Amino acid sequence: MNFRKIRKNIKAISPIISVLLMIAIAVVASLVVYAWVMGYIGYQTGKTGDSVVIQSVTFTGTPGTSGTVNLVYLQNVGSTTIKLQAGQCLYVGGALDTLAGGTPATLAPGATAVITATPAQQTAWTSGTELTIKVTTVGGTYSQVTEEVP
Repeated sequence: MNFRKIRKNIKAISPIISVLLMIAIAVVASLVVYAWVMGYIGYQTGKTGDSVVIQSVTFTGTPGTSGTVNLVYLQNVGSTTIKLQAGQCLYVGGALDTLAGGTPATLAPGATAVITATPAQQTAWTSGTELTIKVTTVGGTYSQVTEEVP
């Protein structure tokens, strides 16, 4: 019987207080979402000045042999200077290629760089094979083309 008396003495939160609590929770949740979205948008729009394009790819060596196989002509078409990290910017057929030289550390807006590479997987570079060539910048911007080996 004591249990029933205790239960009858417990009072619920008034409807006004519960509505105010729900409004406060909704406002706090919307502020958290707003802060997250604005941070994400700010990060993405900060990268809009970076843009590169592979203008052309030239195969100058003999496929399947040692030596220079391709020259990649990369142009900065963005409005900011981009940075290329030697040894980490050119991928051919999904494999990271060794740069033979000529890669600038930075590339000014409108400038074109010639990237000379030695193939990492020479046996896969046979005549008539299509290769995907990708150049990435330090900031994560990239350009990718698919070319056929002559």
